[in-house]
Amino acid sequence: MSLRRGVVASMVVLCLLAILLTGQEIWTSRVADLHVSSRQTINLAQSLSQQATDSFQTVDGVLQELVDRAEADGTQPRALRHVQRVMSEHVRQLRVLHNLFIVDANGNGLVDAIPGLKHANYRNRPYFIFHRTHPSRSTHIGRTVRSRTDGSWIITVTRRFNHPDGSFAGLAMATISGNYFLHLYERVDIGRSGIITLALADGTVLMRKPFERSSIGKSIAKAPFFRSSQRQLPAGDYENRSVVDGVSRLYAFHRVSQYPLLVVVGVGKDEALAGWRMETIIRLVELAASIFIMVVLGRYLVGQISKRETAEAQLERLVLVDGLTGLGNRHQFDAVLDREWRRAVRAGTPLAFLMIDADKFKDYNDHYGHQAGDNVLKSIAGCIAGALGRPADLAARYGGEEFAVFLPDTDSPGAYRVAEVIRRAVVALNIAHVGSASGIVTVSIGVGRMSPNGSIPASALVKAADAALYEAKDNGRNRTEPAASFVPTLTGVIVPEAV
Repeated sequence: MSLRRGVVASMVVLCLLAILLTGQEIWTSRVADLHVSSRQTINLAQSLSQQATDSFQTVDGVLQELVDRAEADGTQPRALRHVQRVMSEHVRQLRVLHNLFIVDANGNGLVDAIPGLKHANYRNRPYFIFHRTHPSRSTHIGRTVRSRTDGSWIITVTRRFNHPDGSFAGLAMATISGNYFLHLYERVDIGRSGIITLALADGTVLMRKPFERSSIGKSIAKAPFFRSSQRQLPAGDYENRSVVDGVSRLYAFHRVSQYPLLVVVGVGKDEALAGWRMETIIRLVELAASIFIMVVLGRYLVGQISKRETAEAQLERLVLVDGLTGLGNRHQFDAVLDREWRRAVRAGTPLAFLMIDADKFKDYNDHYGHQAGDNVLKSIAGCIAGALGRPADLAARYGGEEFAVFLPDTDSPGAYRVAEVIRRAVVALNIAHVGSASGIVTVSIGVGRMSPNGSIPASALVKAADAALYEAKDNGRNRTEPAASFVPTLTGVIVPEAV
């Protein structure tokens, strides 16, 4: 029952984890897609702002030339005829220009770039009133209005010029066709619900894509960047529902350099997330399929629990490997000791045994920590395993930092050589150990060797190697020490015999 509950709990956890990870991936993907769309919108706003700057600088340069001519040559008919030819040439060459005008101090049109047009009076126009009442010589950009000449939407750009005494003499005016910006914006792909707005700094719309007559002259001053700290920033981005058409968009704005203008670009949020939505649907289908598979697999596993419990119980009894080092464990040690001893008695062959101990291992654990100590034991185990070349040889973890090695049918010199190979391999690891006299991790090894018979217990071989190990430690550690063999006497007392 416990295992079945564990399987069910695991499946529940896996399903929840899959849902959590998928949800996190979906949200991360959404944030990334919105970020990419925002960056693209910002870059587009910056590009269109630069284009607007270039356009108005071109127009402003033409106006400055007309102002200079009007102030230098006056507004007499002869001078105006020359200016008219210059104006016509500018309009012909510059697509941004719709028309050019010279207006006197009373608002009367004196000359324009298109011959034959009837001259109108402009004294009631806001831009004329502005220049007449303001001595500033700076460029004034007016609102989008209907042209008196052809009825098209135009943006007025004007400059004041003065009499020699500094009094108001009139103004030079350029008109930019709204179609110029519309044609430019039509080449920009912003999706079905995207918008591009050219507006005055106070939020008055001059031109907009898509073009809507009702939006011209409308204010976007309620947009967030007009009401927040972004009001003073040259550029920025935000997300908002449009005050014009109510569509939720990702907006970016960029103020036009040198002029009281700004460009606002908006991309429909729904369109920006269209790809993400499709990807989300695919991921959710994959998630549902994965959960279905896990549920089916879980039910199958629960159905197999009884069989697996029986098999695992049998396997557990057969497990003879130390989990940390990968060598044989103590259970295997005891079994092999008895088995190999009886085999040696039957065959009359010698049996060698090595007892290996990590020097000052407790000090190492106290100084470096148990995790480092476990790593050292694994390294020593690797050295031991690497020194054994025969299938019959067996290494086991005796306990703690002690290891045992069985070497069947091995004489004393052979056992000693194997021990030295192990000891030197550990030294070659060069693992730092501040508590060791040599400054590195070392091992001490006791070597026992006997020719077993029925009167000697198997533990005698272990005692011999263990005694040799203690002698190795007493003699300075990091050494291999051979032990005395043990043979029975007539009185049954075991006495040492030199190896």
